[in-house]
Amino acid sequence: MGGGRRWLALASEHLGGLDALGWKLAAPRDAGPGEVTIDVHAAGLNFRDMMWAMGLLPEEALIDGFAGPTFGLECAGIIRAVGSGVEGLAVGDRVAGLAPASLGTQVTTAAEAVMKIPLEMSFAAAATIPVVFVTAIYSLGTLAKLAPGEHVLVHAAAGGVGLAAIQYAKYSSSPLRARRSSGRSCALRGPTTSSTRAISVLPMRCARLPAGRESTSSSTR
Repeated sequence: MGGGRRWLALASEHLGGLDALGWKLAAPRDAGPGEVTIDVHAAGLNFRDMMWAMGLLPEEALIDGFAGPTFGLECAGIIRAVGSGVEGLAVGDRVAGLAPASLGTQVTTAAEAVMKIPLEMSFAAAATIPVVFVTAIYSLGTLAKLAPGEHVLVHAAAGGVGLAAIQYAKYSSSPLRARRSSGRSCALRGPTTSSTRAISVLPMRCARLPAGRESTSSSTR
């Protein structure tokens, strides 16, 4: 890497309006120990990015986060470089994962935040996976400690997190009841039990990267 090469990243001249957004040249960062560099082919646009661009999210709310005060949190693409100590990933692998400043043409991120994707999966589809499934698995699996047979009520189930929550609940052999934004609900087949858990979600948004690269949202609006 290096050699004067530059990459594009989404930036804002001033927070508080979407008209201030634009693509800026930036210097790439080499992959350090435990990191990989990815050529981004698709990226997710999250509600966090919209709030940050509109000046509705204070910088201190982002400083300690995974992505920090940057635009973009998840992406899919092809690994360009691998840092020392990285196992199971190689240059040329098709991957998706969490990455700071992923609304750009290239990112460097922790290898443990990246996963390989199958050849039949498009980059646009893969970019919708990381945030919503991490949210669903952490909420239902880690916090709620969902056990087989426990009921799950998913609000706004047609959204990204809602769809991920449905898949995780089905994987956990839990009966489901799903609601859409109109307020109507339906029961999904599964065993019955006396326990109930719930999760609330919101709809999805989209954006497009420069140079014809696809961008598909995967989280809340």
